[in-house]
Amino acid sequence: MVTLILVALLVTATIFLVGYVLLDLLFGKTPIQRRLSVLRRFRVRTVTEDAPLLRRMLVSAGEQLEAIPLTARLAARDEPLLDRLGGSIKPAEYLAVRFAVMIVTVILLLWIMPWPVAILGGLALGFLLCSFALTFRVNRRERQFGDELPGALNLMTSSLRAGFTLNQSVEAAVRDDGGPVATELRRALAETRIGGSFEDALERVGERMHSYEMSWLVMALRLQREVGGSLVDVMQTTADTMRERAYIKRHVRALSGEGRISAYVLTGMPPLTALAIQLTQPGYLRPLFTEPIGILLLVVALTGMGLGGLWLRSVVRVEV
Repeated sequence: MVTLILVALLVTATIFLVGYVLLDLLFGKTPIQRRLSVLRRFRVRTVTEDAPLLRRMLVSAGEQLEAIPLTARLAARDEPLLDRLGGSIKPAEYLAVRFAVMIVTVILLLWIMPWPVAILGGLALGFLLCSFALTFRVNRRERQFGDELPGALNLMTSSLRAGFTLNQSVEAAVRDDGGPVATELRRALAETRIGGSFEDALERVGERMHSYEMSWLVMALRLQREVGGSLVDVMQTTADTMRERAYIKRHVRALSGEGRISAYVLTGMPPLTALAIQLTQPGYLRPLFTEPIGILLLVVALTGMGLGGLWLRSVVRVEV
């Protein structure tokens, strides 16, 4: 019975991988991925000898994976999400990190599980862990962008009152800053220097960062350009609106903090308890992975944890 289940899992995984490769070869990249691949040709990134050893190893592994057509196409799938992260890591380097995490996860699971289950579970768990970590970092950067944007608009408004143009005020506001707002606005200014519209560049920033506030700013700038009026008043009103909305979002997040902590504790308690049992009583959990009833109970438990985690996430998540 256990052998049949393992064979079925291996066949399913093989069919999934073959289908994924075939779909990738048939349909290729999306328009956004093709555009990013073209822009990447004009970007020069060098790693000096003074860089940390792990960084140099990561760059070397990324270059080797990028030289292989199949792995290069697999890495390109994560390029839009990595672009939202600010381009701090190349897609091929992220793929190398994902492979490393998957291998380490398989090695750790071999300690407590039979090798077929450990290999399948470790590859899937390592893949999901990297995806969750990347999504978490992207969401954190987007929240930081929304928190810093009203302050940047206040600096821009002060520069406009001093007689600067809009582009000059943006450049003065982000000159010495290294946060996500400064990074994205410098990217928008770079796009205007090669002939693009500043409002269009800001609109792309809003789409990339999933920022409704930036969309409102672009709308206000376009209306001011068409109907006239004081640009300073428009910027000040937009900044005040963003500041009030950010205050409400922080207030709601503070009120829902207890629920979020409860969700984290309830979700993390079963795997941590299983780890503690394995450390104190090695072999006690082995029937869960070797006996048919144990595998069935494990599947039911994982399904219940997944459904419970989704339900808790929907309860504590409040859109503002």
